[in-house]
Formats: sequence, structure tokens, C-alpha cells
Amino acid sequence: MKRSSRNNLTWILAGSASLCAVAGYRIYRRLARMPALSENSLQLGIKGEYIQAGPWRMFFRSVGDLDGPVVVLVHGLVISSRYMEPLALALAANGYRVLAPDLPGYGESVIGSPRSALSIQSLSDALFLWLTAMNVGKASFIGNSFGCQVLTMLAVRHPAVVDRLVLQGLTVDADARNLFTQISRAFLNGRRERQRSSADIGRVDYAKAGPWRALTSMYRLIRDRVETRLPLIQAPCLILQGTRDPVVPTPWAQRACDLLPNGQFRLLEGATHTMNYVYPFSFAQAVADFLDGDNHSGRIDK
Repeated sequence: MKRSSRNNLTWILAGSASLCAVAGYRIYRRLARMPALSENSLQLGIKGEYIQAGPWRMFFRSVGDLDGPVVVLVHGLVISSRYMEPLALALAANGYRVLAPDLPGYGESVIGSPRSALSIQSLSDALFLWLTAMNVGKASFIGNSFGCQVLTMLAVRHPAVVDRLVLQGLTVDADARNLFTQISRAFLNGRRERQRSSADIGRVDYAKAGPWRALTSMYRLIRDRVETRLPLIQAPCLILQGTRDPVVPTPWAQRACDLLPNGQFRLLEGATHTMNYVYPFSFAQAVADFLDGDNHSGRIDK
């Protein structure tokens, strides 16, 4: 190939790469500016508000009977309470007052530097401050994935606010504490959920959090040893496990339940890791008797 042809090809490739980078950045910025609530969410009665919780200005979603029992939903890794809306609506239909905050640094709860990310302990303390600001003295809590790690920390550090816990998709499997395995499992889960995927919501929330915070959060998720806190939790706790969840193997979920002083275990047949979004009504049915205070365990089919 002549030198002039090689030079032309280099310029073409460089120009194409630059155009792709510009287009990618524009998409990233557009996603990061997406409103907190969609028109559909507003039509379904979901409200969005901010409240000052200590040093954090935290956004939260709410729906349901103002006089109903309070259930707080805590989102997973990097994603926000946006993907908790389907479960919130399902629970609200059963008479609960459902609150779903964006933890500081995620969704609409913005914190300082894009490179900063709170530790799991600090996130649990922020959740406690938010409960105080909301005048919620005691509540039931439901967490998905990384949200379970935050909630177990809350139950250990601030046990007085925890009535009962539902831990669904409890991370991280103690035998698979590495990034490659977790990403591979998450990819497989995405394939299994592709018919009712939360991927579009995930792209919005990852853009809002930013790449540095996302990477830091992943590192902290993997390093955290949630199994050391489980024996210290005194509140009634339900481990809800999907039979098709590749992120959290069922044997690990059963082992985690065995560590709880007051634990119950329940399988949801056919459910995957993000069942709060993909199977919200089956999820709500599976936890109804537990949230109402009846101590039953078993298997519920979708």
C-alpha cells in the first residue's frame, strides 16, 4: 500500500473514532439528563420528592395509602429506585405505603465529585438519616442485590428502625468474589430477562452515576463480606430466591439464610435476579404473609 493511501486510511479511521466518541458522549449526556419520573409513572400515581437527610439531599419515590404500613425499597448496584417502581405499585395495591429512595450518589440523589462513592456503611447511615427526616420510626425493608448489603448494614448499625427484612438476590456469593465472575453472571441474567429487561433503565442510571462511581461501587460490592453481618441481625428476615437467578446461586442463598438468627427461606419458581422489575406481582405475593407478620416459608410458583 502506498504511503499516501495508508495516510488516508489513518485519517479516515481517526475521524470515524472521533465521530463515534462524540456520538457516544452525546448519548451519555442525554441519558444523564433524563427526568426522574416518566409520564407513565406520574399517571400511575408515583410521586417524586427531595428531602434533606443530614448532609445529603435525597430523592425518593412514594406511592400507596398514606395510612398503610410502611415498606421501604432499596435499589441495587449503581441503578436507582427507578427500577423499583413495578414492585412499588404491586405492593401499594395491597395497601402498603411504599417509599423508595435513591441512595446518595445514585439516580437523582447527587453528591459532590463524580469520582466519589459512599461506602456501604455510609450508605446505610444515609438511609437512617433519610428515615429520620421522613419521620419513619420503624419500617419493613425490601432490598434487591447490592441493596441487601446496605440493608444488612442498616440492621446491624441501626436495629431499632428495622421491623423486618426481605433480602432478594443477596450478594455477593462468598465463593465467587471476583469481578469477572460477577459480570459473567450479570450478563447471563440479562439474557434470561431480555423479554422484560430493565436494561434501558440501567443505561439511564449508569449515566447519572458516572463511570468512576460505577467502578468504585462494583469494587465495594465484591469486597464486602455480607456473611459476617447476617448472624448479628435480630429482626425477622426473609431470603427470597429466584430459581433462575444466575447471579446468586440457590445454595449460597440457603447458606446465608442459615446464618440468620431469625431467618426464613423462600423460592420463587422461574424468577431471575431482578424479579422486582421483571416479576413484581409474583414478588409482592411471595412476601405478603411475611410482611403482614405471619411466619410461613415455602415455595411460590409464578
